[in-house]
Amino acid sequence: MTIADRAKDKFIACGMYAFNDELRAAWQALFTRFIRHAESTPPISPEIVFDAGESVLRDPAMLLGHTCGYPLMTRYAGVLEPIAAPAFDAEGCDGLRYSSHFIVAADSGLESLEACRGRVVAINGYDSNSGMNVLRHALAALDPGDRFFSGVEVTGGHRASVEAVAAGRADLAAIDCVTLALLGDADPGLVARVRSIGSSARSTGLPFVVPAGASTGRLAAALAAACAQLPKDARRRLRLVGIEPVTLDDYASIVTLEHEARDAGYKRLQ
Repeated sequence: MTIADRAKDKFIACGMYAFNDELRAAWQALFTRFIRHAESTPPISPEIVFDAGESVLRDPAMLLGHTCGYPLMTRYAGVLEPIAAPAFDAEGCDGLRYSSHFIVAADSGLESLEACRGRVVAINGYDSNSGMNVLRHALAALDPGDRFFSGVEVTGGHRASVEAVAAGRADLAAIDCVTLALLGDADPGLVARVRSIGSSARSTGLPFVVPAGASTGRLAAALAAACAQLPKDARRRLRLVGIEPVTLDDYASIVTLEHEARDAGYKRLQ
């Protein structure tokens, strides 16, 4: 999509769970149907922006985006509002709620988070709920002190974190259960090189968002209608069960996890 296109059209951004061509094609199929139901003026560009960067999510032409719940409740507070969230068929999901798997190398002798004290952790970013916030919360119960790990490798993405653990560059990572399931579908050899030693607390899954103050009712309904019409092969590819309405209240538990970790004296994962 060009800058000129953005000047006249609204656009849809989908940067989550879209790490290969097959997943992007399945999301495109969903949003093509969504556009038919959304009845937007000005028109919506049919070309999906597969990006969840801040410049994209703050673009005034964005009609609909997809982001993590942690930045939604922190740096995007008052900027973005959630309208709906997808439910997935993946181990660690319960309806709209999801968790992270704490993974180590398959041939590692590590069997618990406590055993990872003094090791190296890989995180996709400090603004991630599934890669950082829920892990920080779990570690806070272990009397972590000021520093639990000998090092933190910031990888930039869940797949890169899995690769870091599989290759031995890191000893531990917290991986979104949906991402791990989708990675298992796409690259079973990679996922076979890691194993789970536990799971995090659950929170509401990654929301579809709109600019704060935007009209949301028709868009949430359009998403649900598009999901209902999505072909079975696309739904299977995405592991998509359904899409349901959500509000900011559904994401309050993410902030609670942060506050509980900080109250325990573990303000920053390190």
